[in-house]
Amino acid sequence: MTRMRILIVLHKVKKKGGMVLQHLKMSQEFKKLGHEVSIFSFDTFLTTKNIFADHVKIFRELKTHINKFEPSIILTSDPYFTTLFSILAKNKYSIICLRAGARYHPFYTGRIIDKLTPGRMFSSLYFFINLILKQLDKLILRKTDLVIFNSKYLKQYYGKYTNNSKVIYNGVSKITDTTLKIYSPLKLIFVGRIEPRKSIELILQALGILVKMKVDFNFSIVGKHNQFPDYWLKLEKMIQRYNIQDKITMLNEIPNRELPDVLIKHDILLFSSDERNFPMTEGLPNVILEGMANGLAIIATPVAGVPEIVSEENGYLVEPKPTEFARKIVLINKNNQRLLEIKNKNVSKIKNNFRMSKTAKEYIKEFEKHLP
Repeated sequence: MTRMRILIVLHKVKKKGGMVLQHLKMSQEFKKLGHEVSIFSFDTFLTTKNIFADHVKIFRELKTHINKFEPSIILTSDPYFTTLFSILAKNKYSIICLRAGARYHPFYTGRIIDKLTPGRMFSSLYFFINLILKQLDKLILRKTDLVIFNSKYLKQYYGKYTNNSKVIYNGVSKITDTTLKIYSPLKLIFVGRIEPRKSIELILQALGILVKMKVDFNFSIVGKHNQFPDYWLKLEKMIQRYNIQDKITMLNEIPNRELPDVLIKHDILLFSSDERNFPMTEGLPNVILEGMANGLAIIATPVAGVPEIVSEENGYLVEPKPTEFARKIVLINKNNQRLLEIKNKNVSKIKNNFRMSKTAKEYIKEFEKHLP
């Protein structure tokens, strides 16, 4: 095995989203495999009075870091910031690999529109900006030596724009070895940013249906709720309307290292993203893998790469309708033996297929193919 010097370039590390955490955990596995790893991180939005000067400064710092470290592989995390900067700053000996975990042009377009014209997401301005960023996506992907997609869905969407690409699924570092059990009342959980693109109102509407059916449950919401105050206010009003205040626990944002201890105390992870409020940008949501690793059944909308890992073997895919979420929750609630079987199957599936150590080895194997 060739010993590599791997430079990981990250943007907005302080937010520690799923993409950043995947790279940080993978860096530890690369080191265990005997490779030298360096991390260069920056935040283009933390700055200042002169955006142009800030970007020039970041570029120069990255170029200096590359010249000193002399990486054989530069692993980047998004096209516009880390990959574009790396393409411009790299030396002729470095291979650039983009780990693609989302549809980038609709995501950034949505963020821009949300700032410029809140409440008017799918406007003519949206389609204009989206078209420009899509062309930029294509250009950067063509200039990148290797693209690793975290789902078949993303490869199908973007693969035609790349010369070399591979699908390698995300990995999970911590997998429970605790004996699993069923909770009474049934314990449901949502984990993620509290924002429109997560369509959490679908879940709340489903919970309102469960109350009418006299199904007993507790529901935990894990996520930062003050980033989109108008959306959170809308959810609060729904909680009051359906009279489910006593059934909901708001845990706010918690450190990733503490998440497994929270997940394992629940039965079902609910994932409700769809395109009604925000364009679909998901690749393969890491929260679903984390939920499976901690013994949760999954009820999720069939978006992006979700159908690649969720089926009736380990949960249910549902259309983005409250009645569908409610129906599947009731179905699982009626059969404790089936629920326990799903929980145990999910832990086994992660152990066998989605360990972080396995993911890192697959990356290294792919890197070796592209080294000169």
